[in-house]
Amino acid sequence: MLEVLNGFLLGYFLVLCTISALVPLLVKPIVACFSRPSQLERKLWDEIVMLKCQQKQISMKDEFAAYSKLQRRIIKLEAELNENSQDRLSKTLAIKGTIHMVLQVVIGLIIIISVIFFRREPIVALKGDLFPLSTLLKYPSDTPNAISTHMWVIISNVSIRALLKPMIS
Repeated sequence: MLEVLNGFLLGYFLVLCTISALVPLLVKPIVACFSRPSQLERKLWDEIVMLKCQQKQISMKDEFAAYSKLQRRIIKLEAELNENSQDRLSKTLAIKGTIHMVLQVVIGLIIIISVIFFRREPIVALKGDLFPLSTLLKYPSDTPNAISTHMWVIISNVSIRALLKPMIS
């Protein structure tokens, strides 16, 4: 029912379409490299933990002034830590969006250039006659009942995205 005419292109476009569909998953580990907490954030966090330990050792009833002083210091440091974390998160979102866009554009350009370069190559040939669809499926190839590179990329892209949608979402 199906005869593979060009196995290399079949696999090549399947891999490209799969990578294109998996870009959201590929972006996460790349962004993780850029979004680590800074040295200042780690230092603030360590100081907050240390102050909270000191505060637990102080009796609130007996030494209210010292307890309150530590509490104000903790609140101030937590506010500073939150501000730094928000800055890092906004930068992370910008980096994530940029990397996602760049990867999609690069993969898209590779697919487009490849489709243009291999436009006359049929990928697979179907047994039997697909009369109403045969012209559309084979365009611009001359092989009867073939699926051209253009249509193969469209079919692969739609199929792979449909299959991987549960994993990506």
